[in-house]
Amino acid sequence: MKLLGQKSVSTVISYLFMVLFVIFLFHSVYQLLGFGIGYYNWTTSHHLFSETFYVNDEIDYASYEKGKYLFFRFKYPFSEQQMMTGFFTLNTFIFHTFQSIFFSLFFFYGYKTFDDLTETQLFTKKIIKHLKTFSIINLLYAPLYFLIWYFVFRSSLEGGMLMTSFTFLFLGIILHFITVFFKKGLHLQSENDLTI
Repeated sequence: MKLLGQKSVSTVISYLFMVLFVIFLFHSVYQLLGFGIGYYNWTTSHHLFSETFYVNDEIDYASYEKGKYLFFRFKYPFSEQQMMTGFFTLNTFIFHTFQSIFFSLFFFYGYKTFDDLTETQLFTKKIIKHLKTFSIINLLYAPLYFLIWYFVFRSSLEGGMLMTSFTFLFLGIILHFITVFFKKGLHLQSENDLTI
């Protein structure tokens, strides 16, 4: 199977990125809906989907002093499968929203980039634009992740955070080099077209 063009490996990878984008977009929207409904239920004492979007000052997996903390547990729709749980705070909301937005954008621009690789002409302004955006998203992840973690949670750095941040930073640098390579390719292609 060929790497580039129609019905190639890049086509399969672009479909994979598209499926992951749709899953993460659904997850992001559902999570925001959960935080919104949970907050609404807690502040108004309503019970709108309270079994799916549970928010209370006590939870069954830990014993804390009642009223000291506020917990949440979100389940996937039409199931008992737990999606996420933790302390119901603004900090938690900010962190999970940041993560959801990043991964949705990551998979969307991954899809756009690999979809561009299925075209007959490889060096185009469109793929350069998508590669540049994809590299910027990855390069911004590490500093934003550190800032949110430090200023929102006021916590020290952990090994897992460093590895995750380094991975996306490294990927962003590689994507930047690939973007420059594609710019050079477009320039040489344009010069070649002019001489012909």
